[in-house]
Formats: sequence, C-alpha cells, structure tokens
Amino acid sequence: MRESIYIDGQMPSPERQKELLTKIADQIVKRKMTTPAILFFESVKPLSFVGSQALVFLQPIIQAFLNRREYDEIVLMMEERENVEKLLMEIENQEAQWQQREQAEKQEAKKLRSLEGKKTWFQRFKSFIGIR
Repeated sequence: MRESIYIDGQMPSPERQKELLTKIADQIVKRKMTTPAILFFESVKPLSFVGSQALVFLQPIIQAFLNRREYDEIVLMMEERENVEKLLMEIENQEAQWQQREQAEKQEAKKLRSLEGKKTWFQRFKSFIGIR
C-alpha cells in the first residue's frame, strides 16, 4: 500500500489534473473568493515551486483535514507554473458561468414577480409619491 504519491513523484494524469483544478476552482467560486484567489495566485505564480514546497512543509497539519491523496497530487501539480495558470483560467471560467446563472435566475424571478402582479420597492415608492 502506497502511503503518499509525493514520495513516488508521479504527476497525476492530465484528466486527473483537470478534475482537481475544477474541484479547487469550484470551491473557490462557491465561497465567493474569486477575486482574492485570483490576486493571490497571480502574485505567487512566479514562486509556484516555493509555494509547493511550503505545501509540503504544511502537509502534516493540512492533511488532518483534507484527503491525503488529493493533497499530494495538488502539491505535485503546483510545482509547475502552467498549472497555476490553468487554475486561474478555471476559476475565471467558473466565475463567468456562475454569474450567467445568477443573471438568469434574477431575470426569471423578476418575470415571476411581474406575472404575480407584485411591484418592486421602487415602483411602490413611485406610486406612493404619485410619479408614473
């Protein structure tokens, strides 16, 4: 039984890398941390190898909370600067999709309100002060 893939030094397959990057980006976008994450990753991108070594240093603490195998794979992936760029692109892509979904939901809710005859606060205010 293999304890850690980091010891093996094998880079995850491209499909697995894409899956992990999507998972990380999803968690970042879900927590609405897109802008701070982009700023952070853009600023540390030139130091990606040092950052991955910091992840190795923090490994015993972080692996108490996270999946050990995934963490090892992420550490290996972050050693390469191009993976940081891929992560940034995935974050931006998911953020754009999330904003489109949110806009569509707002439009749908607005249509439902108008079909039910409900007025917005501004429409009620205008009718209250007598402006059409």
